[in-house]
Amino acid sequence: MKIYIPLLLLIILTISFSSCSKKTESTTSTSAERLDLNEEQAARVQPVTAGLYGERKALRKLRDDVQDEILAQLKSDSVDKDSFELVLKQSWSEVEARIPKVAKAFAEYHAVLEPERRGKFAEKMEKRRERMKDGHRRRFLSFSEESHSAEDVNGKIADRLDLSVEQEKQMLPVTEELYGERTALRQARLNVYNEVLAQLKSDTADAPKLESVLRSGWSVIDERIPIVVQAFAEAHAVLIPEQRAEFVEKIERRQERRKNRRKNRRKHRWYHWH
Repeated sequence: MKIYIPLLLLIILTISFSSCSKKTESTTSTSAERLDLNEEQAARVQPVTAGLYGERKALRKLRDDVQDEILAQLKSDSVDKDSFELVLKQSWSEVEARIPKVAKAFAEYHAVLEPERRGKFAEKMEKRRERMKDGHRRRFLSFSEESHSAEDVNGKIADRLDLSVEQEKQMLPVTEELYGERTALRQARLNVYNEVLAQLKSDTADAPKLESVLRSGWSVIDERIPIVVQAFAEAHAVLIPEQRAEFVEKIERRQERRKNRRKNRRKHRWYHWH
């Protein structure tokens, strides 16, 4: 499940800084230098930078809370759907509360940047979108229409989890259910990209309109949380304890690698979502 606030934060921070330290003051200084801001412009950016620096920690914790809940449910003999849905809903509500702040931050960065600078970042975003279309077709939320079918994806799941033939058949309806939601999720993500691109190319930012697009994307996911919970419970029922335990180990190893990467990169970059 993609989170669109981090997506927009990523866009904002790509506009403002590509390499900076963990201190907010140093972050502001680095962004001012890379954007060739004058003293007055740098002063305008500083509170925005400080605010975003605080939000990344809160959003990272939300992600970790969701992963911890998934691990707890996988370790259990059965899924507590009410508990799982509550965690997802609460976390996603926290994301919604940050939408106005993020839209305002984008508008403030927009006001600082010259048209030429905004144009360059718009070009980079367009190239990234094209790479998504051309080079990432295997991803579930790829913009490409040439992605693998639900059967293909289910086969890969079966291989990774070492499912039996019977389990693979039982898992297919779950995969098809989630795969059927892909178009709406992909379109919501694309809408965010398109709106940010349009505003980067415009002389002025429209924070209310951007906020509206973000809220629409938020609603697309919020409405599908019960579907995700039900699909998780059905998949859980298909797996035997040994398979769930192996899945847990994979997730925990991934979490550990993420923590290690974060430690190794912290002295070079302060902004990490993965």
